[in-house]
Amino acid sequence: MTPIPAIVYCATCMDSTRGKTAHGLIRFTERFDVRAVVDHVYAGQDAGQFLDGQANDIPIVPTLDEAKATIPEPKGAFVVGLATDGGVLPDHARNAVRSAIESGYDIYCGLHVFLSKDPEFAPLADKHGVQLIDVRKPPHRSELHFYEGRIDEVQSVRVLVLGTDSASGKRTTSWVLRNALRQRGYSAEMIGTGQTAWLQGARFSIRLDTLVNDFVAGEIEHVVRRAWEEVAPDVVVVEGQGALLHPAYPGGLELVAAVKPDVLILQDVPARDTFDGFPDLPMPPMKRQIDALELLSGRKVDAITINPKGLSADETLKVRSDYQIMFDRPAIDIFREGSDRLVDLIASRLRTREPLP
Repeated sequence: MTPIPAIVYCATCMDSTRGKTAHGLIRFTERFDVRAVVDHVYAGQDAGQFLDGQANDIPIVPTLDEAKATIPEPKGAFVVGLATDGGVLPDHARNAVRSAIESGYDIYCGLHVFLSKDPEFAPLADKHGVQLIDVRKPPHRSELHFYEGRIDEVQSVRVLVLGTDSASGKRTTSWVLRNALRQRGYSAEMIGTGQTAWLQGARFSIRLDTLVNDFVAGEIEHVVRRAWEEVAPDVVVVEGQGALLHPAYPGGLELVAAVKPDVLILQDVPARDTFDGFPDLPMPPMKRQIDALELLSGRKVDAITINPKGLSADETLKVRSDYQIMFDRPAIDIFREGSDRLVDLIASRLRTREPLP
């Protein structure tokens, strides 16, 4: 696909997990060419430098008017980069969306509110000839698939990345793995399961929280099988959602059951003592999280990946060492250490051909 020039709106959320959609697009997207991020709080900084300490020439600007100057082309996109609790659109974002429509930008929104049904935005978009793309709009029931029990027909190595919490970096780790596998010479596809992965351009993608429960396992099985039938990759990396023991965003069991992973990865954010966004809900011990996942999956968690946010390099090294001793399996900080150990682990499970040297 040809990337679409885009402005990402993330006002007041660049420094929190409520901006994780914007964060994903800043780090990686094949669907958009991100030209600027709007957040008046952190304006004047490079978005890549702000997030990861590595500049990527995407400026954070205070207003939409300044962002528009980065797209001289006649047509561009305005992406709502917020991931608010309940998927609501704040008033300040409504104002920005209205202005973007009037400026002729197509609007992409991954929240639970549907701009295409909004009594103000829908006629305004018609007037200005722009599209309102609601990424979380549920597919029609006629398009959905029921579980068939045919996942074992997929000969790709099926890698599933789950987490101990929501907003733990599962999607970013999935993309890093896909890209690292490709760099090593393997064919690999990322299976997106949320709105941000779709916005990033995942070719094989569903949005789990748009689905009626009866079709969740079937849609997961179908998208993995479709990847195998269309491109037969060596590896499919499936993005997890929520967390198995998360009281507000429970997730993982349906993915384990439908994917039947060959490689099971659990991502942790060791600096967190409570669930993201719920300061009164303590994080369950890591051993309990592993035990629960292994009991329900009937297989071993192959590796732990560490999100180092909130930890120094020395603290991350200690956590990594402690986890490897305590849980007797690889513990990997792919953001600082790289992903070679994970790629080696995945390559050792290849069905489609012999591992490359």
